[in-house]
Amino acid sequence: MSQQPNQTKYGEMFYIGTEEVKLPSLHHMQLNNREEQCFAFVLQHKIKVSIVKKGQHTTKKAVGGELFLIPSHCECTLLNEGNHLAEIVLIRFRSGSTAAGAEMLPYRDSMGLKLLRLPQARSWLQDFQSDCGTDDVVLYYQLQSQLYAMVAALIQSVQQPRETEADLIGYVEQAKQFMIEQLSTPMDMEELARSSGVSTSRFYQAFRSYTGLTPLKYMTKLRLDASMRMLSGTSSSIVDVAHSVGYPDEYYFSRLFKKHMGLAPTEYAQLAKKRVATLVSVFAGDLSAIGMPTCLSFIRLSTHQHERVLQQLREAEPDLILAGMLDEEMYAACSAIAPVLMLDWKAYSWKERLLEISNALGLSTVAERWLSYYEMKVQNAREQLKNSLGDEPILIVHAGKTGFRIFGPRRRKMKDLFYDDLQMTYPKSAHQIGFLDTSSLREIAELGCSSVLFLVPAEASRDYCNQLEEGWRRLREKDARRRCIFIGYHDRLNYNPTVHDGLIDETVRHLMSCAQ
Repeated sequence: MSQQPNQTKYGEMFYIGTEEVKLPSLHHMQLNNREEQCFAFVLQHKIKVSIVKKGQHTTKKAVGGELFLIPSHCECTLLNEGNHLAEIVLIRFRSGSTAAGAEMLPYRDSMGLKLLRLPQARSWLQDFQSDCGTDDVVLYYQLQSQLYAMVAALIQSVQQPRETEADLIGYVEQAKQFMIEQLSTPMDMEELARSSGVSTSRFYQAFRSYTGLTPLKYMTKLRLDASMRMLSGTSSSIVDVAHSVGYPDEYYFSRLFKKHMGLAPTEYAQLAKKRVATLVSVFAGDLSAIGMPTCLSFIRLSTHQHERVLQQLREAEPDLILAGMLDEEMYAACSAIAPVLMLDWKAYSWKERLLEISNALGLSTVAERWLSYYEMKVQNAREQLKNSLGDEPILIVHAGKTGFRIFGPRRRKMKDLFYDDLQMTYPKSAHQIGFLDTSSLREIAELGCSSVLFLVPAEASRDYCNQLEEGWRRLREKDARRRCIFIGYHDRLNYNPTVHDGLIDETVRHLMSCAQ
């Protein structure tokens, strides 16, 4: 459990109200804050901000999309030096602590007034602007939570300052998360780009480097993926689905869906509503790529479980069963319940398997679309890796609870992704390895490779990763090129499209974060 913070340092925050300010050209506004504080958000154009507090004078220009804190017990002047009307929203609040405690909320850093850019800010502003002073308890607590989010972002930004390029990457990461959380609402990509603080072209370039896609393509993919899940897993109408994923015009949504998927939404829904059971968990990732859930899934099938598995299959009433290799008796028993697609999944690549499964379900065009997006991400990740590692050999090692597993070029599971798709270079000392289990970090170091990529569960602690890195550096202390890369994964490290897709995202995120 994390340590409980000192709650008296900043005190509780209580939202008071919202005020919209319009400053004509060459006009100013004087604010004399006493007990209350406020966040100011510049809606458009730019203003000059001057704050005098305890004899300290701070001056800075804030432009559209930037947020800053006006502290208590200060004199603040907002001046519009431009030729256009400037609009500012003031979000007023007070601290529940003493005045001295309230003053400790930071409003500046070593560079002067702290300016923030949050992709969520404009969405939050709509909620604050809807506050008409009514006794709406739900709205009040919603605004309270957003106020605390602003405070947290401010404190984090002051405590962990970053350089300009790192700020941009951080903003791109926030923008990506904002798109995921707000895919049902209309979104202006140009406005999102302008709020980054750099040119539109620079933001688009950074976003594409991070995701492999332009912001518009990324948003479209998110929305269509979400629509597939709704069409396959719910009884929602096409109209409801379109509106739920951010398309107010259902006819436009239907045309867009067919253009990308090769099927109309109604055709996809009819095919994707089939109930599919999987006797090996790896197949669940194949179904997820084409938007389908499982009605029943087992991690793996063992002989002593057959009767229990058959009973659960009968109860689930699947339309199709996806299975690994079965003996004749089990195949016959399963076939009596539903058609069985038996796949020797370790004998060929997951890409071939995805196409085979999707073809059996009538969804091959959906799988082809997924693979085309995957290839875009692969090409982008390959470029980031080339910039970061060059042709430097790197070992791929899974760090589990009980030991390590080295993945070499003779084992398809990780070779397909890291050594084939991403074109990493494997060390010559590992060229005969399929996989090698060991409990010793020293044995890994003895392979003579300077760099290692550890695959670790997403829940692995920072301390655990630090210990691994320290151990590796000790064992390779005479190697100036030694380095560790940690890539997190969720759930199981299965050989399927969704796991490999997630590993690419994490690899790019790690490389771009470290580059800053």
